[in-house]
Amino acid sequence: MKIKDLPAPVMASKADWLPGTTWMGFTPTDGNLTGRNQCQSTIQKQFGNGYVIEYITETFQKPNPGFENDPIYLADRDAHDERAGRFIAVHKLRTTSRPLDQILGPDEYRLLQDMWAQGGKRFRWSVAFPIVQSFRINDPRKAKDILGPEAYRRLYAHSSATLRPLNDDERGLIADLDIEPVDTGNAWIGIEDEFALAALSHINPRTQRDIDRDLAVLEGVEEERLAKIKKRSAWLADRFIRQRLSRGTLYCDHCKFDPAGIASQLGVKPRGMLDVHHNNPLDEGVRYTTTADYSLLCPTCHRVEHVRLRQQKAGLSV
Repeated sequence: MKIKDLPAPVMASKADWLPGTTWMGFTPTDGNLTGRNQCQSTIQKQFGNGYVIEYITETFQKPNPGFENDPIYLADRDAHDERAGRFIAVHKLRTTSRPLDQILGPDEYRLLQDMWAQGGKRFRWSVAFPIVQSFRINDPRKAKDILGPEAYRRLYAHSSATLRPLNDDERGLIADLDIEPVDTGNAWIGIEDEFALAALSHINPRTQRDIDRDLAVLEGVEEERLAKIKKRSAWLADRFIRQRLSRGTLYCDHCKFDPAGIASQLGVKPRGMLDVHHNNPLDEGVRYTTTADYSLLCPTCHRVEHVRLRQQKAGLSV
């Protein structure tokens, strides 16, 4: 998989000496509510509905006095050497009202501020965005070599307390970088937040039926949560279909059957001759799924996929 295969563009870059694993933090100009809200609004506008590419700086900051021999600091410092100057990941961030101490837990938050807060201002990285989806970048080259000197200088030659927005040329330079999905511990935040959005949305009944059939493989899920999972999945599937309609790409993703001609002869809509299919139903409710997890299939190809899924499930249970 490459960056250009993501369902949304990379909108900006985060530069830091510490890698983000479950969250990305930003430090507001002050610790009051107004400062935090302004910082959060700025960051949210910068990444929009897209992704953020993470860059690890060449330098590594020293911690506050007393933490020079802390095992966590020493491990991070050693790991930094092999990441310095490189792109390491692409993340999907989620805007949330949850403060960082709630995301991390009070003990970890306290340690973070003790180690890194400067001048007694205990709001370092206090504007936090959970990472709900993450992809590792499998390219050992330095970011400077990938971008070229001009683009690299524009993005990283200056310090910034926010994200660094990418232009179209820079997106083109990173488009072919190889990526692979990795687990992230905060996927649940994105899923839970979208349960509420899905509950307020009108969903095409046929789409809901298709998704209910695909997700029949889910077992051991409490009934109320399963209903929310199915509703969110159908909400995403509806969005996926609207995208395909707007692009004029209504055909079977497997056999390439295009129903336009026969649908016109029969006086029906082409959409009615295709099913929406969830490619990874066993991941639903666990991994942060997106419109990239769906396909349009003709009824025959859809039936074949369900046979394959039953075989896969049987193999997993052996």
